[in-house]
Amino acid sequence: MTTPPDPPTEIELPDDVPTLQALVRELLATVATLQEQVRVLTEQVHRNSGNSSRPPSSDPPWRQRPQKPPSGRKRGGQKGHPGTHRQLLPAAAVNQVVVVAPPACDHCGAAFAAELPRRRKFRRWQCVELPPIQPEVTEYQLLARRCTGCSRRTWARLPPGVSRRCVGPRVQALAALLAGACRLSRRQVQSLLADLCGIRISLGTLVALEADTSQALGPAYQELAAAVPQATVLGVDETSWREAGSLHWRWTAVTRQFAFYRVDRHRSRAAFAALLGAAETEGGEPPPGPVITSDRYSAYGHLPPERRSLCWAHLARDFRAAQDRGGIDTVVGRWVLELLGKILVPWRQQRLGELTREQLLAAVAPHQDTLRTPLRWGSARGTRALQALCTDLLARWESLWTWLHVEDGEPTNNAAERALRAAVLWRKNSFGHQSEAGEQFVERMLTTVNTLRLQHRNLWDYLVQTCEGVTCGRPAPSLLPQAPASQETPPVGAS
Repeated sequence: MTTPPDPPTEIELPDDVPTLQALVRELLATVATLQEQVRVLTEQVHRNSGNSSRPPSSDPPWRQRPQKPPSGRKRGGQKGHPGTHRQLLPAAAVNQVVVVAPPACDHCGAAFAAELPRRRKFRRWQCVELPPIQPEVTEYQLLARRCTGCSRRTWARLPPGVSRRCVGPRVQALAALLAGACRLSRRQVQSLLADLCGIRISLGTLVALEADTSQALGPAYQELAAAVPQATVLGVDETSWREAGSLHWRWTAVTRQFAFYRVDRHRSRAAFAALLGAAETEGGEPPPGPVITSDRYSAYGHLPPERRSLCWAHLARDFRAAQDRGGIDTVVGRWVLELLGKILVPWRQQRLGELTREQLLAAVAPHQDTLRTPLRWGSARGTRALQALCTDLLARWESLWTWLHVEDGEPTNNAAERALRAAVLWRKNSFGHQSEAGEQFVERMLTTVNTLRLQHRNLWDYLVQTCEGVTCGRPAPSLLPQAPASQETPPVGAS
């Protein structure tokens, strides 16, 4: 075995000056390349949910979120706070009344008479309890009759309204609720139904029930899909998804009254057009439609400025990342973040009703021209990333302010990101779906659950009506915004 030679103790440099100068230039270029690589890798290491589009769940445990300055007040409700109290249910909702009388005086010990006085003073205390869950099992005995004419046998059929599955519509609705709203796995749903309700069904039956629920939700889902392009303002976002191991994309379109989900094979302009129920146009102007609030992804780049509103929450994260780089990026990032804060303060006041729209426009106007200055600095003197960001924003300047001139316009796309969070959690638990039937179930259940929550409608009642409608021939209730109902009985335990 040969011993490797010792490393040289000194660098052998060429004697002629031109060769030495060329070597120095080469070394300087190498150092510059390595420094850029170190900067990029360091920036990647320090990325988190505050300075990038990474989700909060990807943050390491040791990352501390920025703390608000202490207000000097004690924790909990402050003086003058109205408080929240549990309301007593009306007498019609009470199943049993138990009268409890004291046997003796707490002060002197004298026993009270057994007969209660006619005029009574009492305090009410209500305790809510679940009854023992015992499933109702109905057995249908289908008789056979033989015809005296042809001697052939005729079997009775199930009565109308009886499910063709081994479980009824309420069990089907409960399985859909646990899988679609609570995001439990099928084995967890199977275990919960067995332990809590005493209902034992196979995994194959659960899959069939999901397919039945998805089919029942189809008309309401398609009706909402037709209403998406009719909205005034839409928050749109997308995230990755898996179907049988292949990469897909889950798109969402959100307003204050509904959240619509769709799965597509691509993350492209054509997929965005399909989300709005339109085909991609080759060249020319896009068809009229809602104002789209989104990030700066290229799939939305074809929209005219009056139909696109850039998300300021994404911009805040981008400039927070620039602030962390150092140098001119830090100066520009801090400057822009300060201006963004000054612009969003009057917007929050306008949302609370403290400012009119005219007052909002007047309060924002002085900061609009001021914002151009740091963007020009960044586009001229910043790093490559900051130059690209600032140049792109200056080119899309009008789209930064579209939300100011649209009714119900918002400067951020936080509503769509919150709606997409449900899909992200589902993906992490289930790793996507395996078939087209599973794709439809996820699409329609996410749309149903989040739309009903935005409209403050009861999800359980909706699913029961939908599953019962399958056997009775009724369509699922509409997911479009409903007129406010009259007086309704508050739910048990409501406050």
